[in-house]
Amino acid sequence: MSKSVRVLVAASAFAGLLSHSAFAFEDSRVMPKGVRRLSFRFVNTNITQKTDGNGYGLELEKPLEKPLTFKDIIKSEKDPVKKQLTTGYLTSENFAQSDSVGDFKADITSKVNVYAPILTYGLTDAITLAAAMPIYDMQMSVATGFRTSDTGQRFLESLATPYNNQTASARDAGDKINNAVGRLNTKLTDNGYSTLQDWHGKGIGDTQMLAKYRYLNNEFTKSAVTTGFVAPTGRLDNPDNLIDKGFGDGQWDIFGQVALDEPLLDTGITFNQSVKYTNQLPGKKTIRMVTRDEAIEVPKQEVKFKLGDKIEAAVAAQIETEMGFGGGVGYNFYTKQKDIYKVPQATKEKLEDSTFERSHQAEFELVYSGVPAFKRKEIPVPFETKLSYKRQLASRNMPITHFVQFDCGVFF
Repeated sequence: MSKSVRVLVAASAFAGLLSHSAFAFEDSRVMPKGVRRLSFRFVNTNITQKTDGNGYGLELEKPLEKPLTFKDIIKSEKDPVKKQLTTGYLTSENFAQSDSVGDFKADITSKVNVYAPILTYGLTDAITLAAAMPIYDMQMSVATGFRTSDTGQRFLESLATPYNNQTASARDAGDKINNAVGRLNTKLTDNGYSTLQDWHGKGIGDTQMLAKYRYLNNEFTKSAVTTGFVAPTGRLDNPDNLIDKGFGDGQWDIFGQVALDEPLLDTGITFNQSVKYTNQLPGKKTIRMVTRDEAIEVPKQEVKFKLGDKIEAAVAAQIETEMGFGGGVGYNFYTKQKDIYKVPQATKEKLEDSTFERSHQAEFELVYSGVPAFKRKEIPVPFETKLSYKRQLASRNMPITHFVQFDCGVFF
């Protein structure tokens, strides 16, 4: 039973798909001095699949289809005498301890909505400041079950055979098979966990603040550098709830980015390139000291950790028209190094497994800017709206996400 729950812990983490934010449409533009913009960003996605370390797609519930073996049942028995009697019964009936009596099943879906107010201010004609605080609304739906195997059914039938001198311990083992999910939830509560059930959470995420400086601005080339930090204002995962997903990483990030634009004169077309590096600083948090062999009967402990640094790169082509309509198409590359935990080796191997990430994404954008209409005095307030669609082309150790983003901002 502990094996399937151990994988469920990893599956619940897929809700954190928005932990990186590479967008192909990063450019060198800054705000005019003294101008402010208040924008609202909305991102929506549903998650049903992930990729493994080789890039192959898996259903979220697929890793949960782990077998319950006779060895697992014997291990869960605390009484050494009952352990010995059960072992003897299995031997007499030609059952191997490695035989599977069935599989834990689960159906997992995740829904994520993110709302982010973003405030931007032109400090000078070359320097822009910005701050964003995301607000998360996440749902994890989990339905669990257990399917008895042919071996498990044969074991149960052997207990009911009239001539079989079955032991009480063997009957107890049969009860464990018939009530596998119930006993799993009992084991969770006995060890301070919540039972497996649907989860819904709302709250603020980690706050980002940045400064952007356009140091190059001529007819053929424009470029800007951006630097900033991410503050750990979001709630962390609850270590006593396997389905709970926090809204923050629990440590500070610092990042730097360079964006380069090459406009094609008199066409409204601009080519963009950008690269961003994020250093995720060390932090501390309370976790369960899980291992590959046990995920439930483990203590809680505050530990030091460092999430892997991230690199994001993007290229794009954008077009703007005098009427304010525009759009673009781009490509994003994202990679994150492996996480590091200061814990004993058995826990270290479990926590750091499959934490290296990589993805390739295509992005499409439609834009309408009311600034040209405002300059023509056709509308009273300048504004801008954007609709983006990002499609994942390939990835490793990441949820498969194709999500829609909508931005709407007002200048004042």
